[in-house]
Amino acid sequence: MPPVVGLALGAGAARGFAHLGVLQVLRQEGIPIHLISGSSIGSVFGALYAVGHDLQMLEKVAHELKQNFFVDVTVPRLGLLRGKKIEDLLRVLTKDMTFDQLQVPFYAVAVDIEKGERVVLNEGSVAEAVRASIAIPGIFQPKEWQGRLLVDGAVLDRIPIDVAREKGAQVVIAVDVKYGGYEVTNHKVRSIFDIMLQSVELLERELIKYYIVEADVVIRPNLSHISPAAFDRIGECVEQGRVATVEAIPRIKELIESRLTG
Repeated sequence: MPPVVGLALGAGAARGFAHLGVLQVLRQEGIPIHLISGSSIGSVFGALYAVGHDLQMLEKVAHELKQNFFVDVTVPRLGLLRGKKIEDLLRVLTKDMTFDQLQVPFYAVAVDIEKGERVVLNEGSVAEAVRASIAIPGIFQPKEWQGRLLVDGAVLDRIPIDVAREKGAQVVIAVDVKYGGYEVTNHKVRSIFDIMLQSVELLERELIKYYIVEADVVIRPNLSHISPAAFDRIGECVEQGRVATVEAIPRIKELIESRLTG
């Protein structure tokens, strides 16, 4: 019997567009994906894959996105951006689906900022769950959900490998889009968004070392030269995702075959 293959997609802000290239190659190579877990930007692409979108079409859409499509500045209290614009965009991109309507089981990871707990979302509105998962502290206002105040899943679980495993994955493919030992000094800090994104990345960098080993295969696009705030370099991120996945395909196929025969 074929093994259950799970895909764990990690955080990374603009670098997360590499997930799109990863997904394109996995689909082209016929790699079965039975479930997906995603944190932050990883939850966005996990949801879009689970909806069943044409991935080439999504790449074209990504190139057309402008910052004002999702930036809605508010008077700072819990975050600089209200988040309604991006939630509206997510509703369109996810076809306003609920989790039970998805083609592939999907789990979005967020954090209850008041209780300090990881929250795995897999019921109700997909767009609302993803909006919670991408609520970078200080940038987006937290998402209120069932009496909880939720923020970016990367605060506690940057690449939700354990979620995929807990939900039944026998083979876990993890995608780490922050590979390369990115250094803040390599890029100019031009805005408060740069400062916040780079600060969060520094905090997360040490944590990932301890649980990335739990994945069976780790795909690491070479994105060290791209700032997490570089949303003008989407095409390059997508291409690096494709390149890294092509390199990983033999190992993935070998692993699936060994579990099938073993």
